Amino acid sequence: MSSKRLRVVHVIDSFAGSGGAENRLVEEVIALDDRFDQVVVRLYERDFLQTKLTDAGIEVISLGFTGARAARTWPLAALKLRRVVRRFRADVVHTSLFNGNLIGQLAATTLGVPVVSTFNHTGERRLQRDLRTGAASWKARLMQSVGRWTERRGDVHYRAVGGYARSTNCEWRGLSLDQATVVHRGVEVAEDQVVIDRSAFGLPDDVPLFVNVARRVPEKAQHLLVAAFAKVRAELPEARLAIAGASGSNDSAVSAAIDHAGLADAVDLLGFRSDARSLVASADVFAFSSRSEGSPGVVVEAMAVGTAVAAFDIPPVAELTDGGRHAWLAPDGSVDDLAKAMLAAYRAPGRAERTEAGRGWAERFRLSAVAQQLGDLLEERAARRDRGDITTGATTKTKGQAA
Repeated sequence: MSSKRLRVVHVIDSFAGSGGAENRLVEEVIALDDRFDQVVVRLYERDFLQTKLTDAGIEVISLGFTGARAARTWPLAALKLRRVVRRFRADVVHTSLFNGNLIGQLAATTLGVPVVSTFNHTGERRLQRDLRTGAASWKARLMQSVGRWTERRGDVHYRAVGGYARSTNCEWRGLSLDQATVVHRGVEVAEDQVVIDRSAFGLPDDVPLFVNVARRVPEKAQHLLVAAFAKVRAELPEARLAIAGASGSNDSAVSAAIDHAGLADAVDLLGFRSDARSLVASADVFAFSSRSEGSPGVVVEAMAVGTAVAAFDIPPVAELTDGGRHAWLAPDGSVDDLAKAMLAAYRAPGRAERTEAGRGWAERFRLSAVAQQLGDLLEERAARRDRGDITTGATTKTKGQAA
C-alpha cells in the first residue's frame, strides 16, 4: 500500500460568510489538512471565508465567474475547472452546493476522476420549488437535467448531510440508496469563540431572550417565528427576539410580520454576525422556524453551548435532536404550536437537565469525528479508480488508499 497522500480538489460555489455549507466545508478542509494534499476551488465572487483557508496554508483558486450569470457560464466553468483537476492530478473531487456539484461532476468525470458530491438540502421537490427562489425556472430545470445525466455517466457518489437528505434525494433522482453515504456536517464550538454577553448585541440582560440565526429567506420562515413570538409576548411581556442573519428574499414578509404584530421594539434584526455563536449562548431559547433543511448545524451548535432549542418538527431537526428528546418541537408550520414550544423551552422545570443531555448528544457531531468519516469516504471512492472499479453507481465496501 502506497504512503502517498491523497490529492483532493474541493469545489464550492462561493465562501459567503452567512452560508452553513460554506462554513462547514472550510472547517472540514482545515481538519483534513494533515491527512490530504488539498486545493479548494471557488466558482463565484463571494470570498468572506477564504482567509481562514489561506491562513491555514491551503490553496484557494478562484475561477473568476459571477454568481448572477451561473446559469449561462456553467459549461465554461466546467472547462476551466477541468484544467485545475488535471494540473493538480486529483485522486478525487469533492463538491458542495448545486453549481459546485454540477460543474465538479462535468469536469472530473471527463478525466475519469471519482467524484463525491453533496446533498446539502432535502429532495422534497414541491417544497423546494415553493420555498427556494428560482428552483422551478427553465434554467434550473435544464441544469438539473444535465446533473442527472452526469451523475450516471461518471463515477459519482453522494455525501448526504443527513438521513432524510439521503432518502429524499435518492428517491427524487432515481438513485439507489447505496449511491449515497450519510456524513453529517461537523460542528466545532471552541470556548474562545463563545462569550456570553448580551450587551455586545445591544440586548438587555434581565429579560427572556429568544434568538434565531439564519438568512432571511423563505425556507427559514422567520415571518412565522415573529407571529409565534407575538403569542409568547402575550405571556412574557418583557421578552425579546433577536434574529441574526443576512438579509434575503423574505425580508419584506419578516418586516410585515413585525409591523402587523406591533413588535418593532421587541424584535431586533441584527443582520449577519460573525459572533452569532455567542448570541446563541447568551439566549434563553434558540428558536428555529426553518421548514426545509439538509442538516441545520446551528441547531447542533445551540445544543453544544447548552441553549434550549424550540423548532418545527421537520425530519432533519428531529434527526439532529434524537427525535426531539433534546429539544421542544412543534408541528411543521403551526404558529400556535411553535409559540407553545418556545414557552415550554423557557419555562420547563427540567430545562437544565435536558439541555445538558443535549450537550452530550451533540458530541457525536464534533468536527473531528465527522472529518474522519468524510476522509474515509474520499479515500474509499478514490481507491475505486486504482482497482478499475468504475461502474456507475456501484458502491464498494472495501477500504483502500490511492496509489
